[in-house]
Amino acid sequence: MLFIKQIILFFSLFFIISCDNNTYEYKRVRGNALGTTYSVIIETEIKESLIRKKIDSIFEVVNSSMSTYIDNSIISKVNISDKPIIVDQHFIKVFNTSKEIWSLSKGYFDPTAGSYVNLYGLGPDTKTELIDKSKIDSVKKIVGFEKVFLSNDNKIIKKNKNIFIDFNAIAKGYSVDLINDLFIKNNIKNFLIEVGGEIITKGNAENKRGWKVAIQNPIEINSYYTEITLMNKSLATSGNYRKFRIDPNNGERYAHIINPLTGQSLFNNILSASVISDNCINSDAWATALMVMNPDIAQEIIDKIDGIEMLLLTSKNDQIFPIKSKGWDSNTK
Repeated sequence: MLFIKQIILFFSLFFIISCDNNTYEYKRVRGNALGTTYSVIIETEIKESLIRKKIDSIFEVVNSSMSTYIDNSIISKVNISDKPIIVDQHFIKVFNTSKEIWSLSKGYFDPTAGSYVNLYGLGPDTKTELIDKSKIDSVKKIVGFEKVFLSNDNKIIKKNKNIFIDFNAIAKGYSVDLINDLFIKNNIKNFLIEVGGEIITKGNAENKRGWKVAIQNPIEINSYYTEITLMNKSLATSGNYRKFRIDPNNGERYAHIINPLTGQSLFNNILSASVISDNCINSDAWATALMVMNPDIAQEIIDKIDGIEMLLLTSKNDQIFPIKSKGWDSNTK
């Protein structure tokens, strides 16, 4: 974590010596990262340019560890190697969290399902040729997070050299948490961080009240389904309406969310899954896992886990029917 410690130290020093003429105010910083956009609203006297620089530095270190789109990233080296590869602390944190959620979700969250994502042309090696679903059975042999281990000397060991790990369903949430930690350690008390729709808030908004955030309507994309107050919590939403691919041969639509237990690209009656928790890494991963579950099973699992709440928006006859965990309402007011 040396890199992050250096960021924190530099940020702290600047905080102390920043210009006396600056006053605390809510500032907005926006940019592009991790194949999406990010937005930060923060009450501080620090200049926007420096905030952006420090945030971008965090994205750089996350990319160098976990981006499957960068050839020399740690995860790319793991994916192409037939030998154990040493990984960094960021990879270890995401790997261990993924293992925990993989177990709790009964395998519905599985980073090795990246091989299925590639099969459907939805990964870093997106192709235009026809999707060959006959290969699903062969791909199953290299899918399953139980086939990947982290050794005591911080090396990733794969049972099969062709196993492909993809942390795209959790890396954005982890990045949000890193930025959150940076702000907190520098005594910044009021802020909202959003990366690709994954959000965490602390303190109050400009109106001195809790942060109001909207959950998108998955049927009417340009509107929102509901507005909630997010108090010192994180929120992540996953939906099949956001990313898909159409087979040029038969016109069939394939969602970017793949059931890791079957290899099937899903379009079920779950339109979106929103998850609230203390950490965005958990919200991000669980939002993906819930999308491929039976709604009743999803509700049963989440209701047994402390600190995790969900809202599933399901469809029937072009109408939305919400399914909430028992603590959702109490965490959104």
